[in-house]
Amino acid sequence: MKLFLAALCVSAIGTTAYAECPAKSPKFSKSYYSDGDQKVNAAWLQKNLSGRKVVYPGKEFETYSANGSYSYTANGKAWKANSYRFYDNGVRCIGYDKPRFDLYVVNNGKLVLVNQQKQRYVGEIRK
Repeated sequence: MKLFLAALCVSAIGTTAYAECPAKSPKFSKSYYSDGDQKVNAAWLQKNLSGRKVVYPGKEFETYSANGSYSYTANGKAWKANSYRFYDNGVRCIGYDKPRFDLYVVNNGKLVLVNQQKQRYVGEIRK
């Protein structure tokens, strides 16, 4: 019995809770877009981001693994999620314990991530 309880405690402590991304994305209003923004869809995001990294200034990058997992690294720290999802309105979801939603657009040929605070980050897609 003690061994079972110890194993149960290790299992409960050693696991991180992850949430699933919903079937539908939240809507991002027109105020998230800037002049010159081009919308992208789920197929474009899947084709261009799955299995690749997006590198941002300041040695920050996110990785969309081909197996469906995700990681974000900044300042030597990494945050991981078991899943990500792209939607036809250009929104992506990261399956953290509280799902995170951001908008992707292309502006002047560059990939731009727009977060929910309307901050914009230009990223470079790399293999």
